[in-house]
Amino acid sequence: MFAQALAYGIILGIFYGLVTIGLALLFGVMKYLNLAHGSFMMLGGYICFWMFALWGVDPMLSIPVVMIAGFVLGLLLYQLLFKSLSKVPEGRRMNSSMLMTFGLLMVLDNTAIALWHTDIRTVNTSYSGRMIDLIGAKVPLTGVMVTMIAVLVIIALHLFLYGTYLGKSIRATAQDWEAANLVGVNINFTYLICCGISIALAGVAGTGIVIVYSLSPDVGLRWVLFAMVVLVLAGMGNIKEVFLAGLIMGVLEQLSAVFLGGQFRGVASLAIFVLILVLRPEGLFRR
Repeated sequence: MFAQALAYGIILGIFYGLVTIGLALLFGVMKYLNLAHGSFMMLGGYICFWMFALWGVDPMLSIPVVMIAGFVLGLLLYQLLFKSLSKVPEGRRMNSSMLMTFGLLMVLDNTAIALWHTDIRTVNTSYSGRMIDLIGAKVPLTGVMVTMIAVLVIIALHLFLYGTYLGKSIRATAQDWEAANLVGVNINFTYLICCGISIALAGVAGTGIVIVYSLSPDVGLRWVLFAMVVLVLAGMGNIKEVFLAGLIMGVLEQLSAVFLGGQFRGVASLAIFVLILVLRPEGLFRR
């Protein structure tokens, strides 16, 4: 039972990291808190679902299309909404972005309800429901596949941030945008690309949701709450530690379900959130 809970906790924790990484990137670089991040995950999930339902495209093969669509949506999001906040002092950016994206969340979710109703949708492929052995436990193949996608996202994002000039510009802007601007970094372009990457990552997470779980217009709000807990656990703006924080949260949730009962699984994440805010508000890994 312990091995089963640990295996599910690892899969869930890595997925929590995938859900949170785009939100953490946007906040770490731009100091914007995007409450509509879950709604963009929902849109990515619907793109994956309709490609499968209409044309039979395997969900794994739809990920590049979802990422491109998410990147374009991120560019539009910055140009139409976030660009106006780029000159606002950093201390006010978070509050302004929260108000702005809360309204965007309501628009996107209600538009999705109008278009696709509140029906719960799933993707049933030939390998859905198949189980494999992992550290002495039976785990779903789809969960392992989504975990592998999350690991690839980690590696790709790390190589981009630390191996390219644009990635160096993003890290410099995250540290001190005024100093980065003085040495020639194009701040607006850096923000534009960062916003595109953030929404593209949200789309990947949405694909994982529709593959492993289920999809409905209100699913984004539930997942963005989990992302907020992981973000606080890692430390607001910490990008590298997001997956470790998600792993801790996922394992603790599953173990609490085993030892305390399934009804306490949801309570665990909220208890962690409150304890971190009280005892270490800067996060576990914030220096």
